[in-house]
Amino acid sequence: MSLKKQIILRYSGAGHVRFELPAELCEASARAQIESALRALDGVYRVSLSPGSRKLSVRFDIAVCDLKAIGRRLGQLVDAGVGQAGRVQGAVSVPVGRPFGWLREKAREAGETLAAMKIVARRTMKNSPKLLTPAQERGFIEFFNDVLVLYLIKLHWHLITQHWLRQPLRYRYEWMAVFYMIFLLVRSRRPRNV
Repeated sequence: MSLKKQIILRYSGAGHVRFELPAELCEASARAQIESALRALDGVYRVSLSPGSRKLSVRFDIAVCDLKAIGRRLGQLVDAGVGQAGRVQGAVSVPVGRPFGWLREKAREAGETLAAMKIVARRTMKNSPKLLTPAQERGFIEFFNDVLVLYLIKLHWHLITQHWLRQPLRYRYEWMAVFYMIFLLVRSRRPRNV
């Protein structure tokens, strides 16, 4: 399979694209050529290629550059033979850099992913319609409160008529609970200053 077909677009957002590159394009010499060629594009302000994960991340100004220009430049680089010479079959590319370079790279990628998730969440929250208006929500709460009170009365009807009314002092705590429930129900119906 040609190197061009192995380049996979993993993410495309406003001003940010990520590709997965074949291992041949992640070797040190090819990496430097790709990064410098993409940085030379107008509007591209950050290019990073992580050889360990084979991810190429490009950030650009959408007013000046676009995904097609970046893809075209990548294709030109592959056509020019970048990453195709000196490749040994079965060789594993080793990330170049300091010992903590890989960790920094992962932390930076995680930060970028978090920023992208914030943007997506913000857009989702803006575009999602509200389910209920405050007046409708209050109406639903009052309705379900009434249903709950009627259910509790039905559930305890036998106790109320046969025991609580006949011996009110003995069942004083139950009566206190009833009065408190009625107090809460009446209080919830009072008009509020919103």
